[in-house]
Order: sequence, then C-alpha cells, then structure tokens
Amino acid sequence: MSNDSEADADVDAEETGLQSGDVIKLAYTARTVDEGSLVDTTDEEVAEDEGIDTEDQDFSPRIIVLGENHIFPDVEQDIFGTEVGDDGTVTVAAADAFGEYDESEVRTVSKDKIPEDDRYPGARVQIENEQGHIETIIGGRARVDFNPPLAGEDVEYEYEVVSEVTDREEKAQGI
Repeated sequence: MSNDSEADADVDAEETGLQSGDVIKLAYTARTVDEGSLVDTTDEEVAEDEGIDTEDQDFSPRIIVLGENHIFPDVEQDIFGTEVGDDGTVTVAAADAFGEYDESEVRTVSKDKIPEDDRYPGARVQIENEQGHIETIIGGRARVDFNPPLAGEDVEYEYEVVSEVTDREEKAQGI
C-alpha cells in the first residue's frame, strides 16, 4: 500500500461513525467510583432502585450535540467514531468531573450567618453567595464545607448511543 493510500485510509477511518456536531440521543447512568452512589441517570428503573422519586421527572435519553460540552469531555471523546447502538463505560477523573477536593474550602463561620432552621450537620446552606454543607456546629461556630458535593470523586459513566437525531423539530426541542 502506498503512503497516499494509507493516508486516505486514515482520513476515512477518522470520518466514520459519530462526529462533532452530530445530534444524538444518549442513555446513561453515572455513579461515583468509590461508593457507587448515583450521580445521574436516564434509566427510570435505576432511579427507582436508588429510592429517587420518579413521578415528575423525565428519564428519557438525553439529546446532546457532540462537541458542545453537553457531557464530560472524556465521555464525548469515547463516543466519537461510534455508531448508533454502541455502548461504553468511561471513568472520568475527579479533576475532570467535579473537581478535586480542596481542604481550604472547609471553613469555620459564625453560626449567626446560618438561618436557625438550618443549624444542623448535613444541612445545605448559602453563606455570602456560596453554597456549602454544615459538617459540625460547636458553640457559636459552624464548620462548613464549600466544596461541590462530589468534589474529589471519580465518576463511572455507562452510556448507550440510542439514536442519531436528524429531524429539525426534534433537534430544536431537545436542545
């Protein structure tokens, strides 16, 4: 095979399957690697098994545009070149998912900055435009963790490419 033929074959190989700009329906379940805690899913049965109230939620596959950062970049890269019906599993590192856990984001604040009804460990609070959760309250002080709830967690993302969306109205509704 000549070098020109090899180059043409490489170009053809790169252009097969789903590519950036394609609109697809994606079914997925994402869980933390260490604990197996559910992060997100399009599978109603999985949600029910996890005790999530499914009554007012839509669990149909999500419509996404590849290359537009609608999903984690590592998952998107794994989908490029696949076909409808393909599936896969990708582990997204903490730094690329919800960020690394940062000890400096755990701070002690006056309990007076916390509404009285929210002064208990585990409560989600907003203090000076920052979201956090209370770890402990001792005396007049509270220790509040302002890290994202899943910071430091690797995420395992199982997916299936359900279909390619070509209908203009369905694309518009999905996006």
